[in-house]
Amino acid sequence: MKLIKNLLKLVGLAAVLFILFMMSFFWRDSVSDKYDISISEKEIPKFTPITLDFVHQYQGKKSLPIAPSALIDINNDNVDEVFFGGGMEQEDAIFAYRNNAFVDISKKVNLPKKGTASTTVGAVSADFDNNGFTDLILSREDGLHLYYNTNGSFTEVLVDTPVNAKSNPAGITVADIDKDGDLDIFLATYIKKELMEGQNIFEDYDYGATSELLLNNGDNTFKSITKAAGLDYVHNTFQGVFVDIDNDTWQDLVVVHDTGEVRTYKNNGDLTFTMKANPMTKRFAYPMGLAVGDYNNDGWADFMFSNTGSTLPNKIAHGDIKDTSLFTDKWMLFENQGNFKFTDVAETAKIADYEFAWGCTFADLNNDGLQDLMVGENYVDFPPSKLFKLPSRVLIQKADGTFAPTEAESGLSNPHFAITSLVSDFNNDGYLDMIWVNIDSPALAYINKGGTHNYLQVDLGESVNVQGAKVTVTTPNKTLTEWLVTGEGLASDQTALLQFGLGTTARVLNVKVQLANAKEISIDHPEINGILDLKAEVEKALIDEATEEATIEDATETVSQLTTEDQ
Repeated sequence: MKLIKNLLKLVGLAAVLFILFMMSFFWRDSVSDKYDISISEKEIPKFTPITLDFVHQYQGKKSLPIAPSALIDINNDNVDEVFFGGGMEQEDAIFAYRNNAFVDISKKVNLPKKGTASTTVGAVSADFDNNGFTDLILSREDGLHLYYNTNGSFTEVLVDTPVNAKSNPAGITVADIDKDGDLDIFLATYIKKELMEGQNIFEDYDYGATSELLLNNGDNTFKSITKAAGLDYVHNTFQGVFVDIDNDTWQDLVVVHDTGEVRTYKNNGDLTFTMKANPMTKRFAYPMGLAVGDYNNDGWADFMFSNTGSTLPNKIAHGDIKDTSLFTDKWMLFENQGNFKFTDVAETAKIADYEFAWGCTFADLNNDGLQDLMVGENYVDFPPSKLFKLPSRVLIQKADGTFAPTEAESGLSNPHFAITSLVSDFNNDGYLDMIWVNIDSPALAYINKGGTHNYLQVDLGESVNVQGAKVTVTTPNKTLTEWLVTGEGLASDQTALLQFGLGTTARVLNVKVQLANAKEISIDHPEINGILDLKAEVEKALIDEATEEATIEDATETVSQLTTEDQ
């Protein structure tokens, strides 16, 4: 009996030591001894929680550990609705903001039932058929599902998706990569859950899934051009984003390969892509989330990538990597210096040394003209995460280009398994509100309490030619830039209503829009503190282009006829 008691004491001591060991990773403040994270109270945005009754249901034995979401303006009233992808035994749902709460409108908009045979794992909104209403495209284990929106009601079409047998569809990004007037798709894929052999396999180059580049045939059917385009690569991937990296009007591609590297590809304009070196080329990390924004206001798209951070011991995290000097656990911030040249400035910006993270999003929460950063944390498949929760981070950018955590002061701490944040101005007060999208736990919604800063919102719609558009707002003292991209965050999609915080600046000199087809729109001296609706100007630019092409075609035909007659 005494022996049993002693053994129980030893087991209990071992359990306590294990808990203390895990707490040393989960509860230590990874930045308190390294960064000056002080911030002025007036810079901290404040939020109030509101009702949103959606609890994601995760089937861990069969599904990938991601929960998709998308912001979509279903009825063109400039207020986004919110799509949540359901778990394997759970239906998808759409919520609308009504009277300071979110209500389920899935039946009202005829959201198709998905049944219990598959999990929704990716979501993007865009107007695929150019009818003026924004559609949804979703990824599941059985491929892609396109939900056409006609006057606020959805109709489902199954897209023939050429994915190999071991790959499971994941995140989606769309753009017109060849400027032919229809939307093409990059579909990230991850190895199926039942085929997984581990979560820290880096250097087995036959292990993993193969993502697909799907070219639109002109009728929203698609063919794979992955190999021909130079994108054939076996590796597990959560997401990618189409965006014009080098400002040449062609949609380039950024891809984050879990247990791998970040890849940046230049669109050559001939349906091929060339991989360009970046600070993570031929190195190893766990890049899972991807944020896109001009964090330093220089007119170039910058990128933030999440990672395992300080949470996991590197002896566990670097897995099978032979040369462990090539591994990093730190968050990354690629400052774009033009011509596909990047510098990782995460350390300088004071965001490198944070914790295990998932989806990340750039957005200006306090309307001061600087991009802030929201990063989801906690891993639903990692047992210690069930005991010791990270807060998820809300990092406000200061005037010196560094970031400070304010999730506690802002009222945005998240005790659940976060996947990403969604940001949109739901109550039309000019300040961005926020939702934490969580897996196997409740989504959390918040309304921004606002402030006195000025702002401008730009509405381009979501037609084909605005996907990937670059918008530049020039004021007397600064220039701000945003891109309308799909897939930012993680398996999610942000608002199409572009937000520009102006701070105390009281006027805008010019707004310039560069469409995906290279056409430009320029508006001088727009009114501030409201929405600049440019959908009509986008339509006019497209009509002018069609007229110009028809004139050139007629002239060419006339010259050809005259030449024939002369002969």
